[in-house]
Amino acid sequence: RQFYLGGIVGADFATLDKLSTGTTIPNQSIFTAGGAAGMRFLRENGAMRLEFEGRGRDQVSETFPVVLTDLTYRATDGWSAMVNVWRDYKPFESLGLYAGGGIGAGGYRWTLSSDQPALGIGGNDRVANFAWQAGGGVFYEFSKRATVDLGYRFFSIDESLVGYEFFGQPQTSPTNFAASELLLQVRIYEPFRGWRR
Repeated sequence: RQFYLGGIVGADFATLDKLSTGTTIPNQSIFTAGGAAGMRFLRENGAMRLEFEGRGRDQVSETFPVVLTDLTYRATDGWSAMVNVWRDYKPFESLGLYAGGGIGAGGYRWTLSSDQPALGIGGNDRVANFAWQAGGGVFYEFSKRATVDLGYRFFSIDESLVGYEFFGQPQTSPTNFAASELLLQVRIYEPFRGWRR
């Protein structure tokens, strides 16, 4: 068994779906970053990794012209907290493949605004719901203590209901967040021991 810490950076190609106008925010490239802590259980042909991961995400926003006004939808303060299981396979001494996924929770702040405030159209609501992800990639071991991996994940937060006002009348609308992600992670095994091969 080996404890590890990891740092994660990458790009999300994200969308916000099922807006009150019946439209979808098209895929947007946003930044994501976070970290992971886990345990690696060595196997003859690789390893099994169990980890806790936390990440944040940049804003997704889009403006849609409608009758009388332009409506702007935003998802800000994006976050996720996941428990992941990954299976590493090492067909070569230092180079390998991995696949797996995780479940947990994710959320964001959902806002709706109008360029005509007098119309009474707007909303500001917190979203938090079940989240899941799945993916895989390649990794390279620089030493027994340091590994870098490049991977793809599909990440999704389940549908939630948010509240807003439309011409001053309370309304609700479904919303959900999904993203294809390209991530770079650096893992340090046994980080609290002296550096050695």
